[in-house]
Amino acid sequence: MKQVRLSVGAVPLFLAALLTGSNAAFAQNVPGSVEITAIGGGYFGKQIYDNPRTELETATTYEYGARLGVNLTEGIGIEAAWTYAKPDLNATAVTAEGLTGTIGQLKTNIFELDGLFSLGTDAASFYVVLSAGVTTFQPQLAGITTSTSTNFSSSAGIGGKFWFGPRFGARVEGRWRWVLTSSANAGVWCDSNGVCYGYATGVYGHPDIAGGLTVRF
Repeated sequence: MKQVRLSVGAVPLFLAALLTGSNAAFAQNVPGSVEITAIGGGYFGKQIYDNPRTELETATTYEYGARLGVNLTEGIGIEAAWTYAKPDLNATAVTAEGLTGTIGQLKTNIFELDGLFSLGTDAASFYVVLSAGVTTFQPQLAGITTSTSTNFSSSAGIGGKFWFGPRFGARVEGRWRWVLTSSANAGVWCDSNGVCYGYATGVYGHPDIAGGLTVRF
């Protein structure tokens, strides 16, 4: 009986054939293709407002949104993204006159343009994402009139894409987000006692983690 020997040098060639042989079935970033993704995930809050009596931070909550992207090359894509969250505003007293507990919610919409830079195989890839856009904040508190503010924002993160076939896939990613605010603005809103709240810092930052399902055309 004859023995079949596989040389060490043939192993990398064999693996390369496995990785590239499925191009006709489903390629990872198909230049010129369009991707639509519905996402959902977790919003992890940080301190955002304060005054001499009270500090306010956004609570951890869920988020959802959508992505509309175009693949420019096999490794570079751009997408328009929208993300929505409505975290609770949790108060911590700094002085005896301060508030504690949940006092309202912060309606948040994030609109951004993402750049995705990918490396990987036909069926799965790793990517770095960089974005710029605007974030709107609308505090919602019972009996208090507030307004919506629009601020420049950006984010950076890493993620992965996984394809089940030529049309359908999934993705998961984590980002750190920044929003430029005005730490000098002490009148974002004022309560019924005339105590006003402002942004705690000039840059509000927080992480999020999201995943979603993608359809490619």
